[in-house]
Amino acid sequence: MSRPAHRRVSRVILLDPEDRFLLLKTHSPNLLVPRTRWITPGGGVEDHESHAEGAIRELFEETGLLIESVGDPIWAISSESVFNDGHVQTTYSEFFVVHTDNFQPVNDNWMANEFVDISDIRWWTKPELASSGEKYSPVTLFELIDKAISLR
Repeated sequence: MSRPAHRRVSRVILLDPEDRFLLLKTHSPNLLVPRTRWITPGGGVEDHESHAEGAIRELFEETGLLIESVGDPIWAISSESVFNDGHVQTTYSEFFVVHTDNFQPVNDNWMANEFVDISDIRWWTKPELASSGEKYSPVTLFELIDKAISLR
């Protein structure tokens, strides 16, 4: 599998009216140090897309929720991943906020690898996630949730 040297990513902090947020439990077996963690919906931005367009598409693909816009990003981060084949990939991620009614996510539009990488999807509250002992990403997730709630 060919991986680019740099990957643009869009992520969505999805909040329901009760300030619960949707996360996907993923496993990354191709990383030099495999990780299992909960992450926000999102993924790679295609070459012809803006980060906002990528966020809208990824949100639909991963949850079934179709929206028209995501507004401006509330946070961005650059990182680096090392794969078990030695490949190093830099990543630039932008995070967007979407407020929505609670709904049951569907996997109708998942790609084949997502059925392997994603093992669970659920709505969380901050106290539930904090007391669960589960790993999540980014490490600043709770601060981002607070910021997203304040934008309601």
